[in-house]
Amino acid sequence: MNNKLTNLPESMGRLKALKELRLLDNKLESLPASIGDLSSLTHLDLRNNQLSSLPETMGNLKNLTHLDLRANKLSALPAGIAGLESLEKLDLRWNRFASLPAWVSILQQRGCTIYN
Repeated sequence: MNNKLTNLPESMGRLKALKELRLLDNKLESLPASIGDLSSLTHLDLRNNQLSSLPETMGNLKNLTHLDLRANKLSALPAGIAGLESLEKLDLRWNRFASLPAWVSILQQRGCTIYN
């Protein structure tokens, strides 16, 4: 948190037992595709970074319950996020979305709280 990180190593995907990852208040512009290999991850906090896109592998985070993406530069989301059936909270505030993808309503129907 607040380390001014600009990138993450691809090797981070080896942290299979990692449950929470808090990377808020950095300067991340992208995430490695290996983030999708963090199969035990339940909480991912990426708020207040410089992310303009997310890897498609985000859809592999099947145990993810909380995803905080607020205050980035996102204008689109990978469709795989719609398949995250454990997701309870998705925070999308303060990004660059012209409109949210239609599949966001699927998450809401499952009980996921969406902040936008």
